[in-house]
Amino acid sequence: MPILRILLPILLGAVIGYFTNDLAIRMLFHPRKAVMIGKWQLPFTPGIIPKNQSRIAGAVGDAVSTQLFTETDLVDQLKNSGAKAEIARRITDAVFETELSLASFSEDRPAEAPDTPEESEEEGEIGMLVPDEDEGIAGRIGTFVTDRVVEKMAAADLHTPIEDLVWEGVQDYRRNPMIAMFLNASAVDAIIDKVEGALRAYLAGDGRALIRRLVTEEAEVLRQTPFRDLAGELHLEKDAAAEAVGRILDRFLEQFGSSFSEKTDIAGIVREKIESMDPAALEALIMSVMKRELQAVINLGALIGAVIGAVNLILK
Repeated sequence: MPILRILLPILLGAVIGYFTNDLAIRMLFHPRKAVMIGKWQLPFTPGIIPKNQSRIAGAVGDAVSTQLFTETDLVDQLKNSGAKAEIARRITDAVFETELSLASFSEDRPAEAPDTPEESEEEGEIGMLVPDEDEGIAGRIGTFVTDRVVEKMAAADLHTPIEDLVWEGVQDYRRNPMIAMFLNASAVDAIIDKVEGALRAYLAGDGRALIRRLVTEEAEVLRQTPFRDLAGELHLEKDAAAEAVGRILDRFLEQFGSSFSEKTDIAGIVREKIESMDPAALEALIMSVMKRELQAVINLGALIGAVIGAVNLILK
């Protein structure tokens, strides 16, 4: 029949094109293992993807680590996502709306700073207070601040302000000619030297113990004070605090991104995951992503086969 002679080559070409492409796509995944005939391995077995799974895993891992999951992409995603804003909000809520304090994070007991030189002498030389492991955070702060204050005071120019104070104090007495004979410049300079020496000695001894006790007491008060009350005393607004926390998180994420990239082998993780996948699971993964596209390739094969059949019919 004329119609059958026209349609048959076209249909035959379409069927051949369809099943040829379908077979080619199936050969990407099948067979999953090499087929052996005696000692001879059947060509094209295993399938292309199972045979090259390790190489594909390496290529995908490199692509992910260098192009899809870069340090910049990671940092930008974390900074612009809602996660950062949520973290900042929770932190500021904890500061402004709860009784959270430094004491909430530890079981430190208040440090007992010596009240008198005798107590500090029992520990050793006056002023040389070594932080004890069990003295608590307030005591450690007291020791740290005291060391810095005494160190700065020891290096400071105390002579000039003491000289001004002493001369100001003796001016009224020097108006009396008799007293002025004894409070001459040489005598006043000697007083200044004595006062400076006494002050430096006090800072190295009893004064050091006093400073440590006062600082420790204040540190313990701050440790026990809720962050909410401290924020109120500092006139810190919640919105401003949230913005500050956000900026801190931005800087942290920038540092985190660099450290994460250096210490995490993204390519190795992806490669290991793909290499360890069962070929059937890998096929299911690829098909879940590209099933429509692969079906389009099969259908295109049918169309091309039909066109070739029609062309052959015309050329006869």
